[in-house]
Amino acid sequence: MDNPVQYVFENVAFAPREGRLRLNDQDIVLEQKVADLLHAFCRRPGQVLTKTWLMEEIWPGRIVNEDSLSVAVSKLRRVLGDRAAAPKYIRTMTGTGYVWLPETRRVSEPRPHPHAAAGSRAGWWLSSGIVGIGLLVAALGGWWVTRDRIPDSITDSPPINGESSLPAAPGAEIGELLESAEQRLDSDQPQLLRQSVAEFREVLEEDPGNVAALLGIAAAKLELSATEGYLDIELYADEVRALLERVLTSEPDNARAWRRKAQLNLLADWAIEPAREAYLRAIESDPDDPMNYLHYTEFLLTLGQFERAEAVMQQMRERNPAWYQFVNMSYVHYMRGELERALAETLRLMNSEPESDYVQRMLHRIGLLLGEDELAFEQLVALMAKAGMPQVRIDEYSALYRSRGMTALFGRLLDDRLEANIGHYIPPMSWARYAVTAGRYNEAFGWLNEAIEKRQAQVLLIDVDPHYRPLRDDPRFAALLGRLPPGAGESKPND
Repeated sequence: MDNPVQYVFENVAFAPREGRLRLNDQDIVLEQKVADLLHAFCRRPGQVLTKTWLMEEIWPGRIVNEDSLSVAVSKLRRVLGDRAAAPKYIRTMTGTGYVWLPETRRVSEPRPHPHAAAGSRAGWWLSSGIVGIGLLVAALGGWWVTRDRIPDSITDSPPINGESSLPAAPGAEIGELLESAEQRLDSDQPQLLRQSVAEFREVLEEDPGNVAALLGIAAAKLELSATEGYLDIELYADEVRALLERVLTSEPDNARAWRRKAQLNLLADWAIEPAREAYLRAIESDPDDPMNYLHYTEFLLTLGQFERAEAVMQQMRERNPAWYQFVNMSYVHYMRGELERALAETLRLMNSEPESDYVQRMLHRIGLLLGEDELAFEQLVALMAKAGMPQVRIDEYSALYRSRGMTALFGRLLDDRLEANIGHYIPPMSWARYAVTAGRYNEAFGWLNEAIEKRQAQVLLIDVDPHYRPLRDDPRFAALLGRLPPGAGESKPND
């Protein structure tokens, strides 16, 4: 058997097989993902390692967001005593990734003699004791974005002649502000999103053309609107549009900017063709980002282009089989009315992937339409709990369901004017959906008309969502569709 490998840098030794550091005469066992991060750094010192590559390297086959990586980096810095403002080990490359700074040697660790003393230096890698340093106890989590390609700039070869082709590092304060602000973008808490905006603005005071900050503010404003179901998107539309145009002027192939522009075109303007063009530009600019495909499939479903949406999903999966874990194919089957296929696809995800609200919502909706009330109710209870509903209220709804069934339960949800999102969006769309399930169609039409007046984004789906089938033979449904933008819900030739 080969001798185990270790990496030596500064006065530190790291054994990746054991996930152990020898630092200041102390043996430290790293959390697995932190050890994987250090291993990735040690293999490529002096090179720019992008966030997306690191996430794929550390969480292979899983979809995580950048928060998970940022947490791992912060933990590693704390163990090493490193500071982002004056880095000795890890330099943040704003908007890109990280660089491992110290010169690092890869050596083989001699195997200890069988009779070596237990406390000797030679045998420390094999010790099973864990140092309780109190720094590495939180589990890393998250889901969502990864890519299937290692960027061309990342190779296994060291810099030529020991020189690095790194771009100039931004000011330490700017780098820290950007990193802090970007970590908050995935939050659904308005106060954190507003704090993110404030930090991005601080960056712009020092560097007015900073693309990451411009795009960050635009993203934060859209996420703020998302917390209100995009009902207030007009408040942010002009500012977001100006920010995105400035980004695209300096970086015409910025895929994230194109995707946000498509989102703005669809949600704020209900402009179908401009949204389509922007989504296609995003895919063209970065064909390795699954978010571009996922957003585009949702757009195609809005147009009733089910075959095209399925083809795009298959294209995405062919690029990387790890992307089979997204729920979008379930939505393709669901919107097309293939409920059994939608159920099978969603059960596959539920049985083999980490728990997700999206999977629970899908199972709930499929259960309702298939008449599988127990399945629908089980998921509904879980969604109620996740929405923060008091247990006493959940128990009341459960008793009502057990005694009078699903129709009565949804009638009660409507009478209570429940505002929480329990898998049916927020009012007035949620109240329209409750009314449909309760068989109170006149009220459903009233709430759908109000959703159109408020330009609630999800109303664009009413002609393709099978939840609204009970309404389709009513002349008022055609009148509703006539108030939507041309193209929404219409079956068209595939583009």
